[in-house]
Amino acid sequence: MKMKLRKQIKLNAKRCLCNNWGKAVSIVLLTSAIYLLFVIIEMIANLLLQLPASSASAQELSSAWMLSYLLTVLMAIGSFILLVPLHLGITAWYHSLSEGVSDDILSIFGFFANRKMFFRSLWLSINTGVRAILYAVLYLILPTAGILFSVRVLNSPLSSGAFVGSMTLVFSIALFVLLLCFLLIRLQRYFLAQYYLLDQETSVRKAIRASIHASKGICDEIFAFKLSFLPWGIASILMLPLLYVSPYYSMSALLYARFLMEQDKRANSLVVASSPEETPEDYPEDIATTRQFDPQHEERLEDE
Repeated sequence: MKMKLRKQIKLNAKRCLCNNWGKAVSIVLLTSAIYLLFVIIEMIANLLLQLPASSASAQELSSAWMLSYLLTVLMAIGSFILLVPLHLGITAWYHSLSEGVSDDILSIFGFFANRKMFFRSLWLSINTGVRAILYAVLYLILPTAGILFSVRVLNSPLSSGAFVGSMTLVFSIALFVLLLCFLLIRLQRYFLAQYYLLDQETSVRKAIRASIHASKGICDEIFAFKLSFLPWGIASILMLPLLYVSPYYSMSALLYARFLMEQDKRANSLVVASSPEETPEDYPEDIATTRQFDPQHEERLEDE
């Protein structure tokens, strides 16, 4: 059933993109150009700040290094402020396309014209990013400490250090990989937040709480869905396949998100109405035609 669902979603994604590949590829090229622009500006600025080692004093080198570091931080902040609302605008473009509306590609900049949505997109990214960091520390601090300890033991002059260090290193790496998988699955609870935020009446707090509720018990399925695109992701290292993979994944993720949001809405309706006639098996097969989800009732949801 899960395999069939993923296959159906991907098929519908291709149907939605039919006759719109030109716009989708143009969006990929546009966003890539913006990202590369930041990289090029930073590289040029660092080259201009670079001082010849033969003629530079220690103080001058230190000042140049500080300026270079400051420039990197400023460029990172600038790219974050620009790319995060742009990413949400792209998501909104795919959402419109899933409803049969092919907007102009410049509509992806729509979140810059709406101050409320602009700052909400930034706050959502910061909020979920901080949560991800905290979870990463919680999950990975123990195996990371084990790896550092084993490396220190291996470098010690003790004769028994090699065996103990090797065993500890192997165990710590295995534990690190295992907990990393659990961490990645755990973080899928925020997968739907950006899609809930597309509704301008939904706050960041509501979007996150609704995402956690809708993804409860299916984080592993969401992770498996993303993992199914891994071969395409590896192929995108060659850059050219990215022009196909990025629109394909974006549309598939959008349709999958809409399905999960609708599924959660129907499940809540069944609980409230106590109606036995409608079951989760009654969901439409054509995910591309799933009606838009209204998240306003999510204000009642309780976070885990």
